[in-house]
Amino acid sequence: MAKDLFTDILFVDKVTDDTRTDNQFKELIKGLKKEYPITTPKYEVEFKKAYSSKRKYYFKRIENDYIIKFNDLINELGTNSTPLHLSFLYDKVYNRITNYLTQISNYISENNIDENLYLKPTNTDQSDEAYIISFLKANAIMLFLELQERFSSLSDADVYTIEEIHEVFFNEAPPKKKILIPYSGEKLETNKRVSKHVFTNKNHFGFKSRNTDALLEVLKTLQFTIDLLQNNTSIEDLHKLFTTDDFTKLDTKIYLQCETTQFSYVLDVLKPYFSNLKKSVIEQSGKFITKTGTPLKANNLYKNKVHNPKEKEVIDRIIQQLQ
Repeated sequence: MAKDLFTDILFVDKVTDDTRTDNQFKELIKGLKKEYPITTPKYEVEFKKAYSSKRKYYFKRIENDYIIKFNDLINELGTNSTPLHLSFLYDKVYNRITNYLTQISNYISENNIDENLYLKPTNTDQSDEAYIISFLKANAIMLFLELQERFSSLSDADVYTIEEIHEVFFNEAPPKKKILIPYSGEKLETNKRVSKHVFTNKNHFGFKSRNTDALLEVLKTLQFTIDLLQNNTSIEDLHKLFTTDDFTKLDTKIYLQCETTQFSYVLDVLKPYFSNLKKSVIEQSGKFITKTGTPLKANNLYKNKVHNPKEKEVIDRIIQQLQ
């Protein structure tokens, strides 16, 4: 097979075209070199045991290729570089993995694969295909989760839960029995070069201009216009939070009054004026509280991202004053 097994199985050396015999698969399995992760994974796949030689072969191939991709991900993103470069690298890996998810979803749909077949005690070409593609799918989702949980702070790309991945990419509810579970293996010693990362604790939003008074006036106008904050929170506190060099030193909570769709949009429009105003950092700060009294999560902001929130034109006009 060619270099990328995750796509080759779908388009180049399709499972349904593989007519090798049971003995041939047994010989191929003997020649497979086991790959090992370079750091402790966060997840593992709990999947039905492979019994046929064909399933065992593809199981091991996918498992090995996943570990190679996992190690590449750690090496590529767990390094010292500029925030801009790391954001670029994250987006590149993010797009590659979401492309895997989309291609697998399309393959399942276009080939009318019944994923439940692999759970049945049958040994047909259709059940083999369902088994192998379902295992590939689980590994692609697991790779995406590893990427997000380790490095999502590098970018402002959408962050998805397991449930959302199934809904967004596969138009389905997650399986009732969890396939992806927390890693239960032995904790690995982490290579120092891999673990070193200087930007994971960037505790500020990075307002770019020295004219912080202009930002204060914009926030005051937003408060007057869309009821940005609750009465027990001052605009000055939000202004201080947005302009501080280290928000961990502030004992401040920002209680939102406006709709989450509006606040998500406000952040998007303000973002060009900051170097680090990311939804993941909003969550990381732990400073923002929703109208219902719960800490504001990045996922909540992503889910409430709309292009035309209430008072959109007014919000745009107010924030344009920063130009």
